[in-house]
Amino acid sequence: ININFMKKSRYHLMLISGLFLAIFLTSCFCTQKIKVLPKSLPTATLGIPYYEDIKVFGGVVRNESFLYKIEPENSGLEISPTDFGKQISFNDLKVKGTPRVAGPITIILSGSTYPTMCPGGELNKTYTIKVEE
Repeated sequence: ININFMKKSRYHLMLISGLFLAIFLTSCFCTQKIKVLPKSLPTATLGIPYYEDIKVFGGVVRNESFLYKIEPENSGLEISPTDFGKQISFNDLKVKGTPRVAGPITIILSGSTYPTMCPGGELNKTYTIKVEE
């Protein structure tokens, strides 16, 4: 058996092992950074139609994990995802409706993103919209 061949084979095996180890360690320690924009939503006026976009960056939001709550429930506002025909995107949300109550309206968003080489991230964002008369 050729000694040079054995040395080269051992060297290549060590390189491949090191590469797999680096990929494994990188995938275990990375996390998706979820960012929700805008940071805050503008003031609304009682009885005047309201429309604002919310964008989620840093991963694809899992449809089955997305939840939202609007308080008070009779606020007149709703959240809807963007419908691209066969695909619905919970990364592109619309706040729309006509405010029926004066005072603060709270919108709470939560969910998670699909994992990639990194584990999925968590989405948690609370907005307060001031409704003026």
